[in-house]
Amino acid sequence: MNFINIKPLKIFNKLISKISIILLIIILITLSITCCQKIINFIFKEEPITPIPTQAITLYFSKCGEKQCFLIEEIREVKLDKELQLILMEELIKGPVSKELSPTLPSSTKVNSMTIEEDLVIVDFSKDIILDHEIPHSSTTEPLAIFSIVNTLTELPQVKRVRILVNGKNEGDINGMRIEDFWGHVGIYEVFERNEEIIGPKG
Repeated sequence: MNFINIKPLKIFNKLISKISIILLIIILITLSITCCQKIINFIFKEEPITPIPTQAITLYFSKCGEKQCFLIEEIREVKLDKELQLILMEELIKGPVSKELSPTLPSSTKVNSMTIEEDLVIVDFSKDIILDHEIPHSSTTEPLAIFSIVNTLTELPQVKRVRILVNGKNEGDINGMRIEDFWGHVGIYEVFERNEEIIGPKG
């Protein structure tokens, strides 16, 4: 009668059991890590960043020839991260990109507020616009300054007229200068409309 040696079989079965347990542990650990990672990603997931839209705008800066000075348009792309009329004025104050053009407003100027009433924009500048002589005050530079503001704002389709204020007023004194006189020549006594005659030829 033959007897089977069952000892190797028992060893083999134990080995299989251990391998199975190890594999099971590995699978459980892998699943646990995957689940944890998914939970972490869910908790800390970043919302997709929506890009700020941009738009091409038209600004007007000065350019002087041998006999006459004009306003010349400059087109630039801006982010629409605030009201468009405010962007227009802030970009105008920054000055031109082109070296062929000159700024029309002092760079220290700030926009206090802007309101739109039907087709009228009321723009209120800080006192720097009349006290800062970065742009020389003359009978040439004053209309260029005023109509750079007016013509830039009337690029907006709904805007036909512009009123300019200084520190919330269109008359009175600031540091000995009369607000309504602006730079001492044309003045800001009236509501302004677009002036095409002051715009020079392109190119």
